[in-house]
Amino acid sequence: MAHNKLLYSNLGAANYFNLTRDLSWANSKNHEHTDRDGHVLGYICNIKIRGAKTNTVTYAAAPNTWKMRNSFRKWHAYRDLMFSEAGVTESEKGRYGKTIRPYLDADMKTGTIKDPVGWDLSEQTQEWRYTQIAAAPGFSQSGVGTDGKEIVDVYDLNITGVNQVEHTATNGTQYYSAVGMIHSYNQDRQEVITPENNSETIEGQNNPLALLKQGGSVSGGEVMQIVESQEFEAPPYDITDDGHSVSVGIEDIMVINPGYDGTSSVPVQRSTTVFVPAGLLQVNLAFADADSAMLVDVIDIVRCKDMA
Repeated sequence: MAHNKLLYSNLGAANYFNLTRDLSWANSKNHEHTDRDGHVLGYICNIKIRGAKTNTVTYAAAPNTWKMRNSFRKWHAYRDLMFSEAGVTESEKGRYGKTIRPYLDADMKTGTIKDPVGWDLSEQTQEWRYTQIAAAPGFSQSGVGTDGKEIVDVYDLNITGVNQVEHTATNGTQYYSAVGMIHSYNQDRQEVITPENNSETIEGQNNPLALLKQGGSVSGGEVMQIVESQEFEAPPYDITDDGHSVSVGIEDIMVINPGYDGTSSVPVQRSTTVFVPAGLLQVNLAFADADSAMLVDVIDIVRCKDMA
């Protein structure tokens, strides 16, 4: 029987949890943030938290939006392409390197990733390597080697947040320490720009395929005029604005109040159910609590698109 319950204690003000990693260790079985096609998985969790002091608890995770889900699919495909172009075979990727292992945000790498109670993971032989990407920076051929930097950029992946620029060369080339998956997906979409009036558009009378599709209909000319006007229509949103898409999503907020006057030392337990895309959870407390404990019961793992 699988071990789906994970216990944590001594919560600080800012805590990260990698449920995918911890379930792998608990069950001696590799769990992944996505399936082998790059569809991001989500964890349905019943969470009980106990605290001995008055506190506010915030649960946050990656937003289950179409942008987040598509960013995983695209990065999964581009990572496979990176290996393919380097001549790396499936077996050479390693048994546990088939899918992406990202951070939730830039602070997760240097922050506190909590380990389950009773596990001294620093002395274990288990290993969990977060994904790194190697790619050529966006320079022209004349800019290769500028400022003494390498011709290959290597960086981590964060689901949320913006790209973390490590160095900007004199020719404007940027090198990254980490890249925001959703942010870079938004940038990729910005390449799809509405045509200008002076660019080539559909011309109904001179477009054999369009004429073939209209099947001799007398309304074909009017239809093509409508299509041409639609081609020039700008998006109904700002295509250059990330909006809230790169921010972590707040899943729940609760208050722990041991006594109405705040003086009682009797621990109080609160419960909630949250959906955690990619199994990466952030729990923030207004005040660190050394006597706190949190039990995460993973009741199901599903594709995020099925919960949209």
